[in-house]
Amino acid sequence: MTITNQDLKLLIVEDNSGDFILIDDYLKEEVKSTLLSRAKSFAEAQSVLLIRKDFDVILLDLTLPDLSGDKLVREILLLAGQIPVIVLTGYSDKEFGVKTLALGVSDYLLKDELNAYQLYKSIAYSRERKRIEISLMKSNERYEIVAKATSDTIWDLDIVNDKMQYNNGIHEMFGYSSREIAEIGVWWKEKLHPEDIQRVTEALAEMYEKGEVHLQIEYRFRCADGSYKYIFDRGFLMTGENAEPLRMIGAMQDITRQKEEENRLRLLESVITNATDAVMITAFEPLGEPGPAIVYVNNAFTKMTGYLSNEVIGKSPRFLQGPKTSKDKLNALSECLRKGESCELEVINYHKDGSEYWVQLAIAPVANGLGEHTHFIAIERDVTERIKHLQAIEDQNTKLKEIAWTQSHVVRAPLARIMGIVDLFNSDALEEHETHEYLNYILSSANELDAVIKSIVLKTSAADQKD
Repeated sequence: MTITNQDLKLLIVEDNSGDFILIDDYLKEEVKSTLLSRAKSFAEAQSVLLIRKDFDVILLDLTLPDLSGDKLVREILLLAGQIPVIVLTGYSDKEFGVKTLALGVSDYLLKDELNAYQLYKSIAYSRERKRIEISLMKSNERYEIVAKATSDTIWDLDIVNDKMQYNNGIHEMFGYSSREIAEIGVWWKEKLHPEDIQRVTEALAEMYEKGEVHLQIEYRFRCADGSYKYIFDRGFLMTGENAEPLRMIGAMQDITRQKEEENRLRLLESVITNATDAVMITAFEPLGEPGPAIVYVNNAFTKMTGYLSNEVIGKSPRFLQGPKTSKDKLNALSECLRKGESCELEVINYHKDGSEYWVQLAIAPVANGLGEHTHFIAIERDVTERIKHLQAIEDQNTKLKEIAWTQSHVVRAPLARIMGIVDLFNSDALEEHETHEYLNYILSSANELDAVIKSIVLKTSAADQKD
């Protein structure tokens, strides 16, 4: 252990001038440059240390005029803070010198056995130990901060002794208290989901066998209430000189919501993919020309239109429109889309082969987690047969109305003439020659009525056949 060429700053708390001079001489033998400060009493040391904290080491005599022993050591350590303290003692205080190590001093030296190299080595090692101690404190402090800040469960496995330490995440995430954690090899394995035990066990065994140091694995872990959470576990393995596993540190991340969302999305994807209605998803913009681009269509869309997915992705749905597509309905649709509102309509679209079909559209905007519209989703159903059926019903109704008009108007004319002539016969007011004439009128009207009835029958038959 060497001391750098920078000035070594020492505070020597020593009332004996001879001992101070001796220490100074020893230091000059081993260290090129030292800046020594001296305090002859505790009061002087206190005054110095309240102002300065830049000393590399404090050399402390155990017996000062105003304070000594246990009280002196505790007070100096309190004032020293992060500065290492080396105790100087005589044979009479040798046992107490050893006890000072438990109080927090870095080292103790017997004045009667002191030499230059021993003093130099003690100072060098004390500085290095303090540096390592401070580094560990900072590292532990960072670990504690991270452990408190993260929602993950951080674990530290002592593989040799089969002991595990968890941060508070083991309680917050799973509901277990530290006293509930039994022998780790058994306890942890018991909490794995039965369907995951073999896979996880084999993954760990393979990791040890291959000498890998990084672990990443997903599994289900049982909570204190009996429920299971999906866990993404990451770990780092530390090994010994012969590559034997010694220790592993890692973090368990709760990915239950992520997994549930993935399962939900897979279910939705399956529903959309296998739906009998066509599904089309487009970008939200541009709403003007050339229109929002298609980003997804399902199999039902291909069956309906004849277009494959790769033939329509990136195009605007407007390419499906044609001469008979209602402009008024398209304008109404554009207005709804601009407002970010849902819309339903029926329009004529065109198949890949150019033939037309009626489609029922239900279009709705899709928003992200921030409430911003990102896409439109359209559910499309081919309603051509329904439209044709409705048109046939309308045509039939028109014919039935025509028949009804014929019955109420055309039929009544010849029938009224016949009824009037019959009344004349009943009145006995007709001459013989008039009787013959009126009989001809009755025959003519009957023939006219017969023709009307035949026409009604024909029209009715035609309507029945179309139905």
